[in-house]
Amino acid sequence: MYAVVFQVDMKPDWEGDIDAELDHVVESVRAVPGFVRGTWARDGRSALSFILLDDEAAAKEMLNDSAIPPEAPVTFRSADLYEVARDV
Repeated sequence: MYAVVFQVDMKPDWEGDIDAELDHVVESVRAVPGFVRGTWARDGRSALSFILLDDEAAAKEMLNDSAIPPEAPVTFRSADLYEVARDV
């Protein structure tokens, strides 16, 4: 298994519904071929997504195809690919 980890910063002046935005993101990610599961966390200023995929090709494709539209409530900080050493 492989993990794609995204880090973003929340836009302080954005005035939308962050939970509705996250629902949209989760549904989009669930549709990605090879998706196993994901975890999203936030602290009010930044957010982290940890997405598990069943193979390296699916993870690389997610990493290469990721984009954040300008109207999104976040700005991109980083995206990284990891091989999962252990999943408990």
